[in-house]
Amino acid sequence: MVLNSVQAEASSMENENETGENPVEETFQQELNEKVEQISPGRDDIPEGIPADEPYVGQEFESEAAAHAFYNAYATRVGFIIRVSKLSRSRRDGSAIGRALVCNKEGFRMPDKREKIVRQRAETRVGCRAMILVRKVSSGKWVVTKFVKEHTHPLAPGKGRRDCIYDQYPNEHNKIRELTQQLAIEKKRAATYKRHLELIFEQIEEHNESLSKKIQHIVDRVREIESKEQQSRV
Repeated sequence: MVLNSVQAEASSMENENETGENPVEETFQQELNEKVEQISPGRDDIPEGIPADEPYVGQEFESEAAAHAFYNAYATRVGFIIRVSKLSRSRRDGSAIGRALVCNKEGFRMPDKREKIVRQRAETRVGCRAMILVRKVSSGKWVVTKFVKEHTHPLAPGKGRRDCIYDQYPNEHNKIRELTQQLAIEKKRAATYKRHLELIFEQIEEHNESLSKKIQHIVDRVREIESKEQQSRV
């Protein structure tokens, strides 16, 4: 009964983001902390039948980051990718007191009006509900108050995060590889064009210098002729 009560109360606070003094909220948070601490086993007291590397309700962590690292390692072993989701903040001082970590296939992708123009993207969200919810208690530790283990899609155990991403976005991966190759080709082509332009500019500069010398020679020759004519008149 205590466990069910804590899970229900924790779920009702998943979207808590307001700040400000509230005695009722403080009392509620204190009662929630007491219930969590009642069901929270010691670090070495893992419930029977639960693997040591699997989350469980009542599991304690020293920080939110430690909970994130543990769930991420678990996800890598089982074969899925996690996504950081809802954050709950205290109404008293605005500090973080709860965090939901979900499977990256949680929810559904909203339809994109641009898809009629832009290429279709691969569907990656299938409404998976696998997640953990951790909350900060009065001791300063973070406790798992909700854990949903089951996924609604195939898993890829033993694969790293990069391999899982490639499996989920095969078309995007191939497209990135193609674009990278095209980019390398275009860079070489641009370098060739640049060299050709440099050669053209060098030729234009040489031609201008030659033309300037010819014009100056003509001007000097005209002046010389005019000077001789003036002398002959005298």
